[in-house]
This record gives sequence, structure tokens and C-alpha cells, in this order.
Amino acid sequence: MKISASLIRAVVITILLIIVVTDFFYIKLLKNRIDNITVLTSETDSMVVVKSSSFKEPIVVFTADFIDNFYHYSSPFKDGMDFNELIKKYIRNRWADHYGCGRGTRERKRIHEGIDLFVPENTPVYPLTNFGIVTNVSDNPHFMVQVQYIKPGGIIDSMKIEYGKTIRILYPEGIESIYTHLNEVFVELNQKVDRNTVVGLTGLTGNIRNSGKPSHLHMELRDSENRSFDPRNRLRFVQNSAANFIKHINIGDE
Repeated sequence: MKISASLIRAVVITILLIIVVTDFFYIKLLKNRIDNITVLTSETDSMVVVKSSSFKEPIVVFTADFIDNFYHYSSPFKDGMDFNELIKKYIRNRWADHYGCGRGTRERKRIHEGIDLFVPENTPVYPLTNFGIVTNVSDNPHFMVQVQYIKPGGIIDSMKIEYGKTIRILYPEGIESIYTHLNEVFVELNQKVDRNTVVGLTGLTGNIRNSGKPSHLHMELRDSENRSFDPRNRLRFVQNSAANFIKHINIGDE
């Protein structure tokens, strides 16, 4: 049986119409969903509320659940301790083991850029939050890191310090933790990690081998410009809640 050309054209046109109508309603549905996305951003130091459809460049939106989950920091030993408890239990000497304590010599004065947590050798070490990316890792027990020191007269210079086996992890907040003196590292560069990932084991690599100190975790926090800062200034705060903030603003009135 022959099929007429007019019938074929009618079928093709019908299929095309169905596709066009389907696409129309699907695009409308997508637009409604996009219009339901509200973005909090900043302009000239002020918070502004805009619809996501107004952005011409790609944007990344963090939900309140994301912030509350992945900006919350926990013990590197996954032992349920808060940071105050960690310090009380694992810091041996308040004048030597905290951030900012003196290091070096009279000719090369520098500061301790992290904290030393004295836990047993081969204690498992975990990321500080539920998500992180390994940005640097070395399995070299003699791995060297460039640090700043001050010469007599206040002149700033740099030198290399032996950190030993080292892992550096970037968290969603934009800060990084550095774990050093490890016996073992179990992660690779650019690997994504979470609170269930054992990234390494504490140990005796690096310059502590000749220091007389027992095994410990040297932990640093660094900002987006690679500047170290006192972990106590961030890790003691555990009550962040973006959800609570959003609940108390009336976005519809903005």
C-alpha cells in the first residue's frame, strides 16, 4: 500500500507541532523554577536580593543547608571533641605549642604558624569539615616548606622548614588546613574528601625527628592568600546557621 505524500507531510507537521508545544510548556516550567530561585549577593558593601535569571554570567548558588553543613568544623581526629576540648587534652605547653609562639634563632626569628596536638603516633587524621579538596600532598618525609622569618633590624626574609609528610585540604569556606609530620598519607592531589576519609596517620617525619618532641599533629589554617592565622580564631566557633539568618529576613520585601 502506497502512502501519499500529503499524509507523510501531515504526520511530520503533527510531530513538529507536538515537539513545539511540549518545548513551550517545558521552557515555561523551567522559567518558573528559575524565577523561584532568589540570590543574595552584594553591591557596594550592601546586601541585595536578585533573581537568578538576571545574571548573564554563570553563577553558583550555595543553599543554607550547604553552608550549615560544610562550614561546620570538627576535630581532625573525629573524636567528637570541640576545639576547646582538643586544646585542653592535646596541647602540652601553652608557651610553645600554640600559634604565634617563638621559633628560630636570634638571627632568624619566626613564629609557630600552627598548633601542635600531641596524640599517639599513627592516630588517624580526618578533614575538618564534611567536604574538602586535597590541594597539596607530599609523601616525602623530608618535604620542605617556604616560611618567612625576621632578620635583625626587622628585615623580612624566607627560609625552608622541613615539614615532613604533608597534606593540605581546601574547604568550602575558602580556608585550608595543613597537616604535617605525618607517618602516612592516604590521599592524592585533587581528591575530594569528607569526614569519613582517613587522610593520613600522625607521625614523626620532618624536623621533629631531631627536636626531641614526641609524635604530634602540626595543624595550620591558611586563608586564600596563603597567610596563616590562629586556628583558635575560627575553630572555636561552632554555631553558624545561615538557615537562621534566612528565616529572619523577609526576602519578598527586598
